This record gives sequence, structure tokens and C-alpha cells, in this order.
Amino acid sequence: MARNEIYARHGRKFKDKTLQKYFDEKSWYEGEYEPDEFQETWLSLLERKNAAFLLAKEKGKK
Repeated sequence: MARNEIYARHGRKFKDKTLQKYFDEKSWYEGEYEPDEFQETWLSLLERKNAAFLLAKEKGKK
């Protein structure tokens, strides 16, 4: 969930209905961009590094 929050804070919407519902319930969330419209370059370098780190951790759990 932490990795997806990075994207959610930049207005990314989610294909996964469970994720979308979770973020729709947050008062701060404003989904503006469809997943295929979202640009990774909209994230800061630190956010991109954190997302990559969290993704690696998620994959390591499986």
C-alpha cells in the first residue's frame, strides 16, 4: 500500500478496484489521471527511488 500511496498523492487512478476504493475513501485523495496517462517523471527522484525500493520488497515477499 505504501508504494501506491506515492502515486495516489500525485493523483494517479488505479485499475485495481480494491486499491481505487481504498484511496477514494481518503480525504486527501483526488484521482485525476488514468493509469495510462500517468507519467513517472511527475514523481521526484526520491519518490521514484522509494517506489522502486518498495516494489522490490513486495516482490521479495512472494
